[in-house]
Amino acid sequence: MGVWGTKPWDSDEASDWFSSFFDGIDVDDRIAAAFATDDDYDQIRAASYLLAVLGRSYIWPGDLDRLDALLERGIELLTRMVEPGSDFRDLYDDDLQVVAAVRAEIAELEARLDGDDEGDEDQDLDEEEDDEE
Repeated sequence: MGVWGTKPWDSDEASDWFSSFFDGIDVDDRIAAAFATDDDYDQIRAASYLLAVLGRSYIWPGDLDRLDALLERGIELLTRMVEPGSDFRDLYDDDLQVVAAVRAEIAELEARLDGDDEGDEDQDLDEEEDDEE
């Protein structure tokens, strides 16, 4: 078994498991369908969350050739949602915590698009420091 890191997906066996877990589900089409309308905000955020969590080349259960386009579409939709005066912001009474949460989601998708898991490593370091205290 090949192991190349400490993340739950950083081994051959884990990558295979992730791949088989999603057998029979067309993840790309489901994400694309969630992004088909600009105003189904809950669906857009849920699909974006899955992209942020699973949008890594070793575990993406869909077509890697489509992943970047899906990440870009998620970033585009979430960015529109947090623009001043958007219907989304009106729906949430311009709640700055909600806006900040969506901006954090955008940053996660941008990190995936850049192939950057650095944010994960920073989080792991913080958790390790908490464990030591």
